[in-house]
Amino acid sequence: MLDIGSEKIPLCSGVSRRSFLTLGSAGMAALSLPGIFRLEASGAVNPSAQKIRNCITIFLVGSPGHIDTWDMKPDAPEEIRGKFKPIATAATGIRICEHFPLMARMMNKVALIRSLHHRTGATHENGQRWMMTGHDFNADSIKPHIGSVVSRAFGQKGELPANIILPGPIGNTGSGSLHGQTAGPLGSGHEPFFLNSDPADKAFKILDLEAPQGYNASRLDSRKQLLGKLDALQRGQESASTKMHDSAYERAFRLLTSPTAKAAFDLSKENDKLRDRYGRNTFGQSCLMGRRMIENGVRFVTINHFDTVFNLSCWDMHADGGGLNNTYLDYERHLCPQFDIGFTALIEDLEQRGMLQDTVVAVLSEFGRTPRVNGRGGRDHYPNAWTNFLVGGNIKGGQVIGSTDKTGSAPNDNPIEPPQILASIYHAMGVNLDTTMIPGPGDRPVRLVEAEPIQQLFS
Repeated sequence: MLDIGSEKIPLCSGVSRRSFLTLGSAGMAALSLPGIFRLEASGAVNPSAQKIRNCITIFLVGSPGHIDTWDMKPDAPEEIRGKFKPIATAATGIRICEHFPLMARMMNKVALIRSLHHRTGATHENGQRWMMTGHDFNADSIKPHIGSVVSRAFGQKGELPANIILPGPIGNTGSGSLHGQTAGPLGSGHEPFFLNSDPADKAFKILDLEAPQGYNASRLDSRKQLLGKLDALQRGQESASTKMHDSAYERAFRLLTSPTAKAAFDLSKENDKLRDRYGRNTFGQSCLMGRRMIENGVRFVTINHFDTVFNLSCWDMHADGGGLNNTYLDYERHLCPQFDIGFTALIEDLEQRGMLQDTVVAVLSEFGRTPRVNGRGGRDHYPNAWTNFLVGGNIKGGQVIGSTDKTGSAPNDNPIEPPQILASIYHAMGVNLDTTMIPGPGDRPVRLVEAEPIQQLFS
């Protein structure tokens, strides 16, 4: 069975297709679907007015400490500045942690945003929802993952899904299951496709692209015909606004029977030297897989760097001596080098293949970490200030947007909130925020995020 997200596949849906997103204003909500199509045809609603780009988002689950990585405070007291030293980079005046030497050499391509903050809670899940959707929400008001919005707005290029998450979904991070990685009201046809395999494993195989045991081609075809009859019956009972709804079953069959799709996931087609350059670990090989996905027509790839924060070496450096016992030593020996190698390999590879100008790469996380090192030698959750960054597409690199105060405790200037990051990614990909909507209460169209793009990123 293909894993296309947690959403159940309904027999009918009140959510219309792509054109619903391209309503020019809330006042157009009463238009019928044919009316919207006519507006598109006349140019009043034009979802392709801007250049469409692709996106790879790297999500650092657990969240690195900003003061220990990309917003260092070398002049602060020892209990603030931590154990690491800053180094110069290829961008004049920008310094980052000594354990990112490869990234330092390409800082002229990177736009750091150092004044991120939010105020709705210090759990991992609060931050994940903000940075995956541009909203915080509860189970009664689920908002769609940015990749699902892109899938709905632009559709698939080919046989692969428009929205893929590598290597798998975020699991237990402490406070519930709402991480912001579902399609929500956009429906099962736009749920992310989860790889659910470790591409660094020597026995790596895409289990979701293998037909269940005992299902030969003839049996699969019979199943497809039966589902086709059910879909036809369903369409006969539905309104015009739902007849265009994509079948998640059809999507599954396309992947199960497509040699092209299977080949796209085959890392053995890459030479060993390049695979070594990315790093022979889950993160590095996921970055390489991300490039292959974009190359083969996927529009939005999310790479989760870890799927939990418990009982493994990850960015969540509480140093508690138990299940959250990550320390400076983990950062120095494992986390920073792994990220430095995989991230820079991805940027170099995209650039060498002429793909970077058409691909936005966003490195995101839930929050920062406490400015003062705790009594155990770690840092705890801190949504008041942190750093994320973007590369590629029409992003202007070699710059820092915003800053924090002398101790990294709060934004000092140009405070940035998560919806502005999402608005910037949408804008960079070519999504028009003034004409693209999602279903809100009562299926009324609402804006994707209540924010505008950060103009400095593009100037």
